[in-house]
Amino acid sequence: EQLGQIVKEVYRVLKPGGIFTLVDFHAPTNWLFVPGIYLFLFLFETETAWQLLKTDLVGVLEETEFKLQNRSFYAGGSLQVVQVKKLNHRGTENTEEMSK
Repeated sequence: EQLGQIVKEVYRVLKPGGIFTLVDFHAPTNWLFVPGIYLFLFLFETETAWQLLKTDLVGVLEETEFKLQNRSFYAGGSLQVVQVKKLNHRGTENTEEMSK
């Protein structure tokens, strides 16, 4: 799966304690936005964007050992901003703990 490979590569190159922020489509939570997002995806996006609407993006990130820091929804839930953090080698969040 391409998404899994991308997330693993981001995890590999991100320094411990680093933050990864991602903006992506999400299934609308407000039905008023459904026609607009579906029309946009139909006209301008590929099948991959449609698949991402059904993907648990946070779950994929957490499977790669990222820790969720923040998740916000915009445009009736059709856009999401996800921030995750790469934990340190001991599975801790604090970068100062590494030097002890």
